[in-house]
Amino acid sequence: MPLQNKTKRVLFIFPREQGSQVSNDAVFPFPLLGLTQLASAFPDHYELTLVDESVRPVTGCEDVDLVCITSMTSTARRGYELGDLYRKRGVPVVIGGVHATILPDEAGGHASSIVIGEAEKIIPELLCDFEAGRLKPRYYAGDYTSLTEIKPPRVDLLNWRHRLFIASLQTSRGCPNTCDFCSVPQIFGRTLRLKSLETIKLELQAARKSRAKYMFVVDDNFTANRARARELMAVFKFYGFPWMGFSTLATAEDPAFLQELRDSGCISLFIGFESLLQPDSFVKNKKYADRAAVSRAVKTIHDAGIGIQGSFIFGFDHDRVSVFHEVVQFIQDNEIEVVNMNLLTPFPGTGLYDRFEAEDRLLHHEWPKYDMNHVVFQPKGMSAEELLQGYLWAVKYLASPTIILKRLSWRRPNYTYFLTANFALHRAHTKMANRLWDKDVQHHLELQGGCRFAC
Repeated sequence: MPLQNKTKRVLFIFPREQGSQVSNDAVFPFPLLGLTQLASAFPDHYELTLVDESVRPVTGCEDVDLVCITSMTSTARRGYELGDLYRKRGVPVVIGGVHATILPDEAGGHASSIVIGEAEKIIPELLCDFEAGRLKPRYYAGDYTSLTEIKPPRVDLLNWRHRLFIASLQTSRGCPNTCDFCSVPQIFGRTLRLKSLETIKLELQAARKSRAKYMFVVDDNFTANRARARELMAVFKFYGFPWMGFSTLATAEDPAFLQELRDSGCISLFIGFESLLQPDSFVKNKKYADRAAVSRAVKTIHDAGIGIQGSFIFGFDHDRVSVFHEVVQFIQDNEIEVVNMNLLTPFPGTGLYDRFEAEDRLLHHEWPKYDMNHVVFQPKGMSAEELLQGYLWAVKYLASPTIILKRLSWRRPNYTYFLTANFALHRAHTKMANRLWDKDVQHHLELQGGCRFAC
């Protein structure tokens, strides 16, 4: 039967190395947006299936007509394995995403077609070629996608575990900041593109129907455009979602805006502290040159009734082995509700990668280890082994139930949510730390006066 006379079956895959463990694994995985947004661009006569291998692996035997695989650097190898597997069966494979956009020649060896850039605009052309049996080796997105024209993501394709606890929402793309360890500006541009309020309302209606309890706004800096933020906050308040989003310490400078955030249902802000030793090294934290200033900003946000999910990165050139204890102490002293720990990782396409490559500091190109939980470069202030072990110590220490309960104040708003969030990640944090733990390096760090389980 000719392909155009039957329903087209498409399998979307978020690949995951089998048996791998990362620090942000949770009982209820974070809802995927990239593939669900891409799926919304497909015509209704396509039969779509989406598999996140963090929840369950694909078998390779699925009866489908087209496979679409997204690629992050840490999942690229698994994506290539799957691409080779389906192509061997004669199934066309399209690979896109950040890694394929940055390294199309590498990805092209494992796919029928590579999509470079944001894919929504070129889906009509790609599907026309697919149905005619003449897929091109590469499709270039060219201009960025207009978010005023895209449809709501197909969250209905997600496994129930993605939808039960938290819904994700993207209201814009692009970031004006220039952090050299981040590829967002290169992939999505430095100009903020806005999604229409009408589309956002449709997405919130769908989230309410799926009975998600909380909402996370994934925009790189939700509070950067205050006028736009206020428009959205009015919508969030109408739909009654307790919500979280990315922001910066600068939010603490506007008490009135903090109160507006709280009144709209904001329960937590995700703030990239990145480095406590040199916070003013980062565009978003320029005004906070010392730890005391950072602590004052944290207190102001807390006093407004808003919690903090803090992101910290280990491995900067100015870091020494004392950094692990200092960061853990700061988190405990300032009662940071949810902690996101990462190792500095030079992803392809970033200025950091180019610099480390020029300095011959990259240890390897084993992409599965570019997951922010392994050391893939030679640090300056300590050995690679010390950096990894210090990170694991910090992760494991902060995941201790005793330390979690000590850090969280039951007097704060949304205590139950923060308690649940911490314990949802506890098992993943502990398993990962135990798997990579090196007791000899740990002993060496303790002899230097750091990384002891007492704070």
